[in-house]
Parts: sequence; structure tokens; C-alpha cells
Amino acid sequence: MNGLTLKRKLRAGQPSPGMWLRLSDPTVPDLLSDLGFDWVVFDAEHAAYDLQPLQNLLIAFKGSATVPIVRVHTNDPAYIKRILDMGAGGVLVPQLSSAAEAAAAVAACKYPPTGIRGTGPRRPSCYGRQLADYLASANDQTLVLIMMETVGAMNELDQILKIPGLDGLVIGPVDLSMSLGYHGDSDQPAVQQAIRTITAKARAAGMPFGTGRPVDDQAEWARRGATLLAMGDDEMFIQQGAVKALEFFKHEIQRADAGRAGGPASKP
Repeated sequence: MNGLTLKRKLRAGQPSPGMWLRLSDPTVPDLLSDLGFDWVVFDAEHAAYDLQPLQNLLIAFKGSATVPIVRVHTNDPAYIKRILDMGAGGVLVPQLSSAAEAAAAVAACKYPPTGIRGTGPRRPSCYGRQLADYLASANDQTLVLIMMETVGAMNELDQILKIPGLDGLVIGPVDLSMSLGYHGDSDQPAVQQAIRTITAKARAAGMPFGTGRPVDDQAEWARRGATLLAMGDDEMFIQQGAVKALEFFKHEIQRADAGRAGGPASKP
């Protein structure tokens, strides 16, 4: 699946499974690259991803049907350009407070005359061997997603939904609750009402959306019309797998050992 195919799937309202990555070991994306996820998001906003290590992680998806997206840490066109030139299939831009900032994020991802992206696509052009082909398709192929997580963005949601070239919204309930003054409590009625407003308006506009919430919430988000469905993240999968193994040990192995200790064979 390339970026354009993923865009069409999302616009058609088809559920699309993906996951988030925060670990820096290249064996993690290598392991995940052929499992069948439509997309992954490298979280360069919060994880310890410097540019060179991040490029090494992106290389693991070369030839994969999974589209690698990077959540950048800043809405900086120079930084976004470098992320795309390293081979990311798209970007997710956080902490936007206005339609103008969202439009600037789109412009940073598009070549002129649509946008302002400078020309130097190293990896996606096969280091220049396929430059003309890449330049002809890049504006259509590159995904541009933004986080909906501030009051400012909420206030200008109608304008944001009309921005040409914007491919989807990722709702951040915790940051949205912080922006609304509820200190991370996304269950507050005002936060839930804001989320309902975003999802209703996104559906009406035909704008794909999703959230980074845990996998247990994704069925509910799919019922709301979300198509960007995060099945979890690498840290969570390791942690939950480890917890499950320890619970099995406590419930089954220790019990079996206790049974042996109390059995006939254990008596002097």
C-alpha cells in the first residue's frame, strides 16, 4: 500500500489498522514491516528519535506495504522537509492552534505551486535515480495529518476541515482536556462534548479521523466513524505481554508448584 492508496481507503470510510512506534531499536520496525498494518506512526514528538536513528528505522519499511508516518515535534517546514526527504510517507503535526497553522503544515509537505517544500528528496527518489517520477507524484502520495488537541484548533475546526490537501485528523483526548482546563481528565463532559463535535463535523465533511487511544477503545471509535484505528504501540505490546506472562506464572505455575509441594511425592 502506498500513500495514495491509503488516502483513498480512508476517504472511502474503510477502517484502517495501524500502530504507534516509540522504541529506537531497528529490529522493531523490521519485525513489524510485513505483519499487515496499513500504517505506523513514529512518535518523534515524545520519543527519543534523533534524525539519523529515525532514518534507520524508516529504512526498515522499504518495500513494505505499511506506510510509515512520523509525528513531528514541531510545525517547522525545514524539519518536516527533512523527515519527508528521509522517506516518511507522511507526517502527523501536533499542537496546532489555528487553521492558519494547519494550512502551513500542509504547505510544508507539498511542492510548489501547491506548497513550499524544497526539492531534495533523497531516499524517496532512490537518491535521485527516480527524481522526476517522485516529484510528479509526491504531492498526491504524501499524507498530511494533524492533531486535534487544542481549544484554538477546536474554535477553527470548520476552517480546518476545508483546507485542501489535509488528509485526516487525530484527536488527542488528553491534551484536549489539558487545553480545556481539565488536567488530563478526558472523561469530563466538556471534553467528551468537544470530541463529539469534532467527530460529527469530520464525518459531515468526509474528513478521515482517529485517535491514539488504547486498542480497547478502537471498536467504539470505529462506531463513531473513525477510520484511523491504532491497534496499540510497541511499548504497550511489550509491557502487556510481560504482564500477561507474569500473571500466568502467578496463577498457573506457582499454583502447580504448590500442588506438587503438598502432594504425596513431597512427603518424607
